[in-house]
Amino acid sequence: MNQSKFTPSTLAAAVAAALMSQTDLATAASTLSVEAISDTFLTSYSAQANSNMSSYGAMMISSPQADLVQGISEVRTMENLVAYNTAAIKSGFDAQYGAGNWHVTDVQLKWYTNFDIQGVPANNNQFNVPHAGFFGVSYFSDDSWFNPATAGPTGLTNANLTWTSVYGAGGVYSNLFAGQQAAGTFFYPTGTVNGTTDCFSVPDSCAPRFWDLSLASGLVNDILAGDYLSFHGYAADDQVVYLINQLTKPGAHPQIFVSAEAGPAAVPLPGAVWLFLSAFLSVLGISKRRSALK
Repeated sequence: MNQSKFTPSTLAAAVAAALMSQTDLATAASTLSVEAISDTFLTSYSAQANSNMSSYGAMMISSPQADLVQGISEVRTMENLVAYNTAAIKSGFDAQYGAGNWHVTDVQLKWYTNFDIQGVPANNNQFNVPHAGFFGVSYFSDDSWFNPATAGPTGLTNANLTWTSVYGAGGVYSNLFAGQQAAGTFFYPTGTVNGTTDCFSVPDSCAPRFWDLSLASGLVNDILAGDYLSFHGYAADDQVVYLINQLTKPGAHPQIFVSAEAGPAAVPLPGAVWLFLSAFLSVLGISKRRSALK
């Protein structure tokens, strides 16, 4: 009976093929984007904790801060919520690669601000004063905080969405962020844009920044399904104050960019396999050197 005989060269070729299968790219990635469909922010400020903050032109992520520059001595914390509909993104990738024959490689949020100078307040004392610092973004699967049928072009949320309804005892949305998945921690550096900037006439003039998200499983699965995506932004230190323009600010709408490639996502080799392959290649190298010395 004939038996296959594996020489070092054939084994090396097999190992190389296994490694190539983990890194080979079927096609170059392409990117599609959509604008947000709903956005708002939550504020702990006692005068507005029971108010819905949709359609204000801007929203804010803020660590606990007072705004003494504008006469507000109360310390206020603020968080933002932004939603996107990925149905058009799914349709676009399905048309390009074939239905379901693609995988997500990158997701980025693009957010603008027209008040970007550290220490210079927005012309509205409902916001704290911009300051550099770290903030976090999480993905959550509960999209009940907005209604796509009524959000309209200004991205209105449900009228009862407030700081109190999320964080107050017995709040209607007390479980809104249950099971949220961290999508990244980022540094907001502040900049040079002030409130007089016309975001519409000059594209990308209002300090656009891209925030590259980690590919949380829930996020990726909902993109593949063409579902809604909900994001929660919050302070990750005691310094950050980041004003972000809402859908009501012309030329500065929040956007999401999704990149994809053809084919299913590569299944990573288990760590033990990589360890074996590394050891094998080392032994193979030693064997070749010994053969060369004979």
